[in-house]
Amino acid sequence: MNGTEESGRDFEVRGLEISRAIHDPHGLQGAVMHRGKERDALFISEESIHAYEFTVDEKKAKAQKDAEKLRELLTDLRKIPDNAYKSLTGWFVTRGEPTAEQRGAVQEEARKGNVTIHAISVSTLQRRLCNSEDYLRSRDNAPFGSIHYARETASTDVKVDVSFNDDTESHLGISELSNRLLDGFNALVVGEFGVGKSHALRELYYELRKLHFRKKKLTPFPVHINLRDCAGLKTPAEILRRHSEEIGFGNDRSLISAWRAGACILLLDGFDEVIPSKWLGSVSDLKEVRRAALTPVRRLVEETPTGTGIVVCGRSHYFSSHSEMAETLGFESSNSLIRIRDFTEEQVNQYLRTAGVSGAVPDWLPTRPLLIGYLVAMDAFKDLETSKQASQATAWRMFFNSICDREARMFSAVRPEVIKAIVSRVATLARSQGDETGPVGMDLMRTAFININNRQPDEEGLQLLLRLPGLAISDSGSDESRIFVDHNLADTAYGEDLADYLANPYDEHPLSDVASWITSASDLGIDVAAHALEGRNLTARAALATASRRQNQAQFDAVLADTLRVASALEPAEDGNRSTFIVEGVFFGELSISSGNSLTSRISYQDCVIETLDISMTEEGQSFPHFQRCIIGFLDGVSSVPAWLTGNFADCEIERFSQRSQTTAGIMQMTLDPRTKVALTIIKKIYNQRGSGRKDSALTRGLDQASRKLVPGVLSSLQSDGWVHRNTAGRNTLYLPVKGRRPAALRALEKPGEFRLPERKS
Repeated sequence: MNGTEESGRDFEVRGLEISRAIHDPHGLQGAVMHRGKERDALFISEESIHAYEFTVDEKKAKAQKDAEKLRELLTDLRKIPDNAYKSLTGWFVTRGEPTAEQRGAVQEEARKGNVTIHAISVSTLQRRLCNSEDYLRSRDNAPFGSIHYARETASTDVKVDVSFNDDTESHLGISELSNRLLDGFNALVVGEFGVGKSHALRELYYELRKLHFRKKKLTPFPVHINLRDCAGLKTPAEILRRHSEEIGFGNDRSLISAWRAGACILLLDGFDEVIPSKWLGSVSDLKEVRRAALTPVRRLVEETPTGTGIVVCGRSHYFSSHSEMAETLGFESSNSLIRIRDFTEEQVNQYLRTAGVSGAVPDWLPTRPLLIGYLVAMDAFKDLETSKQASQATAWRMFFNSICDREARMFSAVRPEVIKAIVSRVATLARSQGDETGPVGMDLMRTAFININNRQPDEEGLQLLLRLPGLAISDSGSDESRIFVDHNLADTAYGEDLADYLANPYDEHPLSDVASWITSASDLGIDVAAHALEGRNLTARAALATASRRQNQAQFDAVLADTLRVASALEPAEDGNRSTFIVEGVFFGELSISSGNSLTSRISYQDCVIETLDISMTEEGQSFPHFQRCIIGFLDGVSSVPAWLTGNFADCEIERFSQRSQTTAGIMQMTLDPRTKVALTIIKKIYNQRGSGRKDSALTRGLDQASRKLVPGVLSSLQSDGWVHRNTAGRNTLYLPVKGRRPAALRALEKPGEFRLPERKS
């Protein structure tokens, strides 16, 4: 069969499906033989008879021949007594609009037999089935998934090319996936919170819509359904009726017919937003709850005609496994899994350029589209020199608040502060499982829900737990187990719960007990807790009071360590609290010592493990803690223990020190010009740790008086050349690393002779 014949046969099959959907006959249907000639389609019901001929041929002779076949068939059928009172209609259907000659030939044959024969295009025939133009107009004006619940960008609709990954990790663009859908591909599209699933489905909708009109409505049109609108429904028809009602499309029956005919591509957004019925508590029961809740969606997929494109989209962690997800949603296997990932660095830059963001971008900025979108929408990048929202802790707190607010808009009875409290409590309880990111089981999530609400989760509460923002399927092999997908989000959530405990230490709280974990929080978690306490107008005194209480109860654990670090971050003034503290058996990934307040010298770390101990911010004669029987992997900032600190390290094992050339003292002894040496010490201090940055006062430590005078001018040059980012967050001015410059900073420190400081701009 050549290409033209194959195209014609596909067109005929499609036309037959449309005509069958229009008439839904009870009698003869499909191709028939009459007078030794094949007729493309005949439909006989109790009230009418419809005969069809389909062609891709644009010649007049073809129209005359097919119209003659229709005339003969209708004339003979009219002679049958049972058809005496039935209306008879013939349809000559062309791929494009019939030519004037074809219309004339059809009309002539109709007059000969005194029968009704219409010459129409397949798009006109399809409009009899469902007016796709009317549907798409209504759909364009209605919300698309969770985009409706997101904060609008400030002044422009910022778009970045959407990229999918198939099961071979190959990249798929919108155009390529759209073509696959037109060929009948069925896709399970999954992604974690905030990666832009609803945005991706909307872009798919726009692309399929464009192709539908560009190809003169010969391709199926997209039907984009927000599944969260379909809670409590039982059948596919009910889903399509509810969808029609939600978008204001008046002909729901025609939409159902179009679906039955395979005339549309289904884009089903948010399988994780369909609220299930009551859950009794067991894992097996939970699977049945999900299966029952998604029954109409599964039927919609299973009853869609073969060869019709389908996309079903949602958060993968809603299910306990990909195989359960595929089976519950009516897919034959999980091989059709398509993933949406975080932005690449290139996409981040494209997004920011499109949004009008220029200049240095903080190194901590993640690649999650939702976070970047929120930061842009909230003008967090506007005037980066002074924006308080550009610091890591404030931005992550803002993001955490925003996603909880966004999630709350999807649940009629759940306030955003409740969602925030539940996720924060989950983050705290996750640490008891051995890792700050989890795994987290359903029992633990239910415990968090009960802790916050003092009741068992109802239907909407269960739905909330199943789709808590920031969680993903754990690979631990345990059913229903989840982990925090983003370490920073887990740290932020824990920081919020830690602040809640420090603000109300006498309330019942899991952190009141001795910690069952040994790992101290990250700098981000500590900064978040400090910012949260400041937001409640609480000072270091509150944290120190809690620390003293734990000390008196012999709780020398990780929570005490975190409490003391929060107090230090709040820079306590002398308030009469002169207690000494012991932190025992705690693991620190990184611990920075900054002398400057009396609390530092009142802490003794005993039998602790510290991967990196940064003492580059200390100076002789100032306060310093004591370390006893500690294992220190890397002592940063010095090439050996300074003589003035030997008494502060008792029976400690220190594996590595900084190279002398990469300490402040070593850099200042290099044969380089003074400004370059000062610049290298600043780069070293700022890029030495990720995220939190350095206070302006820390950048002069270790320098003599003459070098300190050079710091402001050197900082100005480093800022103008994109090495550092200045931020005035809270009471302190911070200097942070710039995204993408860390490799160059490390090279500068390794080969200081090749580093060139730009001249200061006047």
